[in-house]
Formats: sequence, structure tokens, C-alpha cells
Amino acid sequence: MYTLDLTGKTAIVTGSSGGLGRIITHALVDAGAKVVVASRHLEACEAMAREMPSDGVLAARLDVTNRASIDNLVEQVLGRYGRIDVLINNAGISPFAAPMRNTRAEGLKKLFEVNVIGAFECAQACAPSMMSQKNGAIINVASSAAKVGIAGIGAYAISKAALVKLTEQLAGEWGPHGIRVNAIAPGFMGVGVAELVGNSEEFINPVLSRTPLGRVGTPNEIAAGVVFLASDESSYITGQTLFIDGGVSAW
Repeated sequence: MYTLDLTGKTAIVTGSSGGLGRIITHALVDAGAKVVVASRHLEACEAMAREMPSDGVLAARLDVTNRASIDNLVEQVLGRYGRIDVLINNAGISPFAAPMRNTRAEGLKKLFEVNVIGAFECAQACAPSMMSQKNGAIINVASSAAKVGIAGIGAYAISKAALVKLTEQLAGEWGPHGIRVNAIAPGFMGVGVAELVGNSEEFINPVLSRTPLGRVGTPNEIAAGVVFLASDESSYITGQTLFIDGGVSAW
């Protein structure tokens, strides 16, 4: 019998004060994990922690562009729970839509600072605890844009492609220490980049025409993939990117 049971595991979800992070947090709690909800917006994290059907939820402030903030979070989690089993690198930004000819280097640097370097430093900070227990799961939230070209969000796509490669590199280096590193790559869901373009038909219709399943995905479908990769049922999977995109990346 297979069950996605995370009882006894402690998980950190970065950028979890709203949107997809909120849905992922609910799914992890429902699976039995103790979850640390962390973002720059502490008040929103605290409000979310109060609505969880569990006393195993800790709200914390986190700025993934500040290493001291990351190290402080790890210290806080270890002090509270004594271990870190799962890290969900969900914090990310998609601050502008522009063709590459109009993209400024400053904007690309900011995307990399949060989407790539932030994820790397969070993983690096959590790794010693995971290595000491010879077990851990890191899940990076990438995007199908890492593989499929979408006009207007090239800089974002480049950062997510780099995150996929970071996933593979860490998986190779940290596998011998018992740490699995995987990524999920959501397709079009009506949140995130979709909110950036205002869910406009001009943007949505071409995407849906390329999607074999012909519909927008839901955050719950993304969260299910996260719980699977965090669970022991995926214990022989590492270095992989799970595209949850209705088939668009394969067509």
C-alpha cells in the first residue's frame, strides 16, 4: 500500500505567505508534516499559521536575498524541531514582461538574485542538517518556461532554466549524502506569470492551444507533485524536473 505520509518530517516552504506557497503548505500539513512558513511578510505567515489545522506550523520572516536571514531561519527551525527534512524553494519573482531586446541587465540580475541564488543559498544552509541525518529532500519550484519559449518573459524563463540546472548539479553532488534534489515545473495555472499579464486572452489562448490537455492547471495539482517528491515514495528519484504543465513541454 502506498501513502504519501510526511508524519515526523519537518518542511520549510519559502515564499509561502500566499499563492502557490499557501496551497503547498496546506498539502504538506494535510500529509502530516510540521511546516515552517517563511517569507518577507511575517504578518501574512503568522495569519496563515493560525488557520492551519495543526499546531506544527511555525511562521518566520525570511529574505532569500539575505544570507544572514536564511541562516537565522535555519537556526530557528533547528532550535524548534531539531531537524530539517524537506526544503521547498518556492520564493520567486517575475517582476516584468518584456521582449529580450528591451530587457535590462539589472532586471535579469534581480531575477537571478531571487530565483536562483536565493534557492541555492537556502539549499546550502539546510544541507548540513540533512547531511548529518543522511536524509533530506529539496524541491525547487521552476516553470515550464524553462523548456518552452514564451514571448515576453524571456528573462524569467532564463532564471528558471538556471534553477533546473542547479537542481541537477546539487542532486549529483549531494546524492551520496542522502539528499535528493528535484524540481517541479508548473505550466500555466492562472497565477504567477498569468497574474502578471492580467490573465489576458491574448496571452492565455496561444498557451492553451499548445497544451495537449487543453486547460489551465490548478495549484492543487502542483502541490500534489510537491508532496510526492517530499515523501519516501520518491526515494529513488533525484536530479529530475517534474513538468506539471498539461503536456505542453512534451509537444
